[in-house]
Amino acid sequence: MSAEDILSIQNLSVYYATPTVPVRAVDGVMLSARRNEILGIVGESGCGKSTLALATFRLIEPPGYIKAGRVMFDSIDILGLSEGKFRKIRWKRISLIPQSSMNALNPVMRVEDQIGDAIKTHERRISRTKRKRRVRDLLTSVGLEPEVSRMYPHELSGGMKQRVIIAMAIALGPDLIIADEPTTALDVVVQKGILQLLEDIKQNLGSSLIIITHDMAAQSEIADRLAVMYAGKIAEIGGINAIFRNPLHPYTQGLESAVPSIAEKKTLKSLSGLPPDLRNPPSGCRFHPRCPHCMPGRCDVEEPKLIEVKKDRFSACHLYGD
Repeated sequence: MSAEDILSIQNLSVYYATPTVPVRAVDGVMLSARRNEILGIVGESGCGKSTLALATFRLIEPPGYIKAGRVMFDSIDILGLSEGKFRKIRWKRISLIPQSSMNALNPVMRVEDQIGDAIKTHERRISRTKRKRRVRDLLTSVGLEPEVSRMYPHELSGGMKQRVIIAMAIALGPDLIIADEPTTALDVVVQKGILQLLEDIKQNLGSSLIIITHDMAAQSEIADRLAVMYAGKIAEIGGINAIFRNPLHPYTQGLESAVPSIAEKKTLKSLSGLPPDLRNPPSGCRFHPRCPHCMPGRCDVEEPKLIEVKKDRFSACHLYGD
């Protein structure tokens, strides 16, 4: 873990038990998030993005389990902490914007009570009056009226619920915020507002963010660096501009070719085939059954390593290296 990294995921594997063989949802992932940056994680549904986020926040529940690996947050081994010690870090220094804000809020609690619970847990001496005032200030900071604090979730629109979740995530000024599909099920106008809000949070709080979404176009708007996942593994990592201008991995090339552009006319292409069954993933490179550059005898036999192809550009593909 380098000094510029706030989070370092080291050889992390997360499996889900089944009656036969486990689902290898995250398998040997190596990834880091730097201080004061927005790291995007992108990939098809089922590639392991959300499982990676939940494992980082220690929210994997049975039948899921962490098979191996370490998660280092600011040189602290998160997975090695007791639950009591991790509770002091959770929400105070690292927070989560969960997937599906429609279901993330308690339907029988007012907004001010839900946000206030996190504040009260970590700041026990704060008075009720100060806590209520702080909740209203938080709601204002995410573009909501203070009166929203007295409302119940069913009285809010989808975009308002997402902003409440974001207000909850930033309530204690965390160093790292993980946002899992923060724009899902929202219309494009609201999506734009949410992405801008997340970027403002980075600037105002100095927090690092990890934005998880399958939407390449959304990542291009907000991310500083991008990690591309496929079938439980990292396929490519690099600066956002470099990846869009010159994607290295054939899977990233396929994702980029499916993104429309207003700057140039191009024929949109889709990837052939389907993602593999992670109970029995393909041998060698997991992308090789769908890869137009597959080299028989190598790609279907030897698993590629994630290597630095050029400065700050990493790819797991036999097209590069020895």
